[in-house]
Amino acid sequence: MLKRKNKISRQEFRVKKYVDYLALFMGFPMILILGFNITLFLFAAIIYYTPNKTLLFNFKNKFFILPALFIFGACISVFDVNVNESGAFSQSLGVLPNYIYWALLIIVVGNSQKLINLPQITRFLLNGLICLIIYYKIQDPIRAALPFLFNLSTPNNFAFILICFSPPVLVYLWKIKKSVPWAVFFLAIVVVILTFEGRRAGTLLTLIPCILAVVFTKINSSKIVVGIIATLFFTIMIQTALVEEIIKDSNPRIYELIYSNENIQTEDQSYLTRRIQVEKGLIIFSNNPITGIGLNLFSKFETDAIGDFAGAELVSKKDNITRKSAHNSYISVLAEGGLLLFIPFIGILLFNIFHFIKKYNARSQIENAFYWSFLAMLIHFYFITAIVNVYAWFLIGIVSMLSIKYEKVINIKINDRV
Repeated sequence: MLKRKNKISRQEFRVKKYVDYLALFMGFPMILILGFNITLFLFAAIIYYTPNKTLLFNFKNKFFILPALFIFGACISVFDVNVNESGAFSQSLGVLPNYIYWALLIIVVGNSQKLINLPQITRFLLNGLICLIIYYKIQDPIRAALPFLFNLSTPNNFAFILICFSPPVLVYLWKIKKSVPWAVFFLAIVVVILTFEGRRAGTLLTLIPCILAVVFTKINSSKIVVGIIATLFFTIMIQTALVEEIIKDSNPRIYELIYSNENIQTEDQSYLTRRIQVEKGLIIFSNNPITGIGLNLFSKFETDAIGDFAGAELVSKKDNITRKSAHNSYISVLAEGGLLLFIPFIGILLFNIFHFIKKYNARSQIENAFYWSFLAMLIHFYFITAIVNVYAWFLIGIVSMLSIKYEKVINIKINDRV
């Protein structure tokens, strides 16, 4: 019996190491094996080596109905393709395994409370982000020597990873490692890089959640007062000539967002392109409300009935404007998967938003930091089609695990009282 117990213990240790490395490569999702991200193989290893696999696929909590319905909606969307173009079905079918993987990731991570040591995986996320930052700045010579690495060519993807994981990493350095100078240095490096890369949304959606995660350990009247004072101070600071000049020199796009935002709606081509894609998505949805047009087919759908707003002429005549991605995760899900995909997707998000607010003071600071990242990610979902990134689903899985954890704690306490 003792030998059996030790064997299980070694298995559990191995699984926990795979979970740590899964976190590492969520922060640095650049390694491809046979064309697949390395996280897929780590995920498979976690399932394979977990002694009691039924724990990973436990559906006792009603929440897990939502990712199961998400898989169902994705399958129906693929087999009811509504795009009359050669290869549309094959293109849609080709991404279906990704949607299944993402939903399974939520289910497995959501059930992995005993396997996941949050400070430990945050340490691995930190290592991943350090590798990511270095790789982003010098990736060309690295990829020349190591061709199996993914090309991180778009600043949006780089910014999105930092949005997803910077707040818990900052809290880990600041509160758990008690290394305030390193925490400040990490945040400064991230903000400076994003600023000079011209990432308006990325800079703000990294900086603000990081500050909130550090300041709001618990929500109470004193913290609210501090938040109001800090907001007022920040508002006053950005109105000073010195700060305005610094922002203008370092990042004209952020400068325009803050000081000339009235021009964005009629002159900013990035904003106008996104608005056109939102219109296109709503047209697709109105014609295919239940099952959508099929996964990964937004750019295949052609329509001319878009661009009826001021400034649209700046982008509507561009080549292949309707062949671009949705530039909006919510619109992408709604148009490609219809209500069968959109409702469970939104249900998963709302479940975690509700628990974030309801039990904020019951959780630890690093647990709440993952929720701040989650909220920032949801905002950024509106600006890019980011749901196709596995690390977004890993973050959703983490906050789902925390929501279920504290839901169970509440139920236990209620039962004890009864």
